[in-house]
Amino acid sequence: MLGIEKLIEVSARIGGNLDLVQAGGGNTSIKEDGTLWVKASGKWLRQAAEDDMFLPVPMADIKRQLAAEDEKFPEYRTRRGVALRPSVETAVHAVLPQKVVIHVHSVRTIAWAARAGGREGLTPLLAGLKWSWIPYIHPGIPLALRIQEERTLRPDVLILGNHGLVVAADECEAAEALLHEVEHRLDAAPRPAGIPDLRKLEELSKNTEWEIAEDNETHALATDALSCEIAARGTLFPDQCVYLGPAAAILEKGDALASAVQRYQTRYDFAPVLLLVAGAGMLTKREMKRSARELLLGLARVIERITSNAQATYLTGDQVARLMNWDAEKYRIAMAQKQK
Repeated sequence: MLGIEKLIEVSARIGGNLDLVQAGGGNTSIKEDGTLWVKASGKWLRQAAEDDMFLPVPMADIKRQLAAEDEKFPEYRTRRGVALRPSVETAVHAVLPQKVVIHVHSVRTIAWAARAGGREGLTPLLAGLKWSWIPYIHPGIPLALRIQEERTLRPDVLILGNHGLVVAADECEAAEALLHEVEHRLDAAPRPAGIPDLRKLEELSKNTEWEIAEDNETHALATDALSCEIAARGTLFPDQCVYLGPAAAILEKGDALASAVQRYQTRYDFAPVLLLVAGAGMLTKREMKRSARELLLGLARVIERITSNAQATYLTGDQVARLMNWDAEKYRIAMAQKQK
């Protein structure tokens, strides 16, 4: 069991980095003796050292699920006997031949994976690594089947279009080192943003269901014009729509707050949970859960790294609807809501 103990250590370190993992996103695994030890769905990697969250899933079970293209995995029991569902990406971990797999929602990676020409732009940055680009495909079984097509290349790094990063190796230390190597190569300075107008935000939110965003960093989505435009256009990556809705609502100059909310609801048939006050800052629904706050921070960090000469790419309406109505995501969100 030394392998799983080492994986727990690595998982906790990775999970504590918001640039890599937000809320219950991201997952890790190790293959031992025909069993895939994988993070349970909805659990937070940052709590890996204190929360019993890894499940032993027989590889034979996963092969059957893949063959049947059946994404509804049964529950398995942790080492302490707690019954939980395995990660929605269990099959993705299984189809890679390496022993250890790490999947994260790296803001540096998504800033490349959610732009036109991202693959070409990454080519010189990832030179010398064995990597593959996987265009966006629905997570879970569909993604695993697409990754299987790369088997002959045996990549160690997968860039998932509009989704995130996967690294794989035969030892935990090597996988973690590779993750940090990719992060280093993709590092880019965030675009600077203006100072929020807290007085204006206070006036707008007074006696409403809205409040000034708790995390000061997220105001950049509204005080930087380009960030505001990108955020309002749609969904860049899956967890954005799952936790925050299809796009950011925006309050333009001269708008009434109620009008901006109604316009958004009419367009998306969804009540907004965040409101960009263009040039002033961010309002969020009162008492926003920590899970949504972490995704909002992740979104801000992604968008501020999409350069002004790049064209952001978005998930289609059908792709967003499929994610937001997916049973696996509803389960994961229910688990995330337990976090304060």
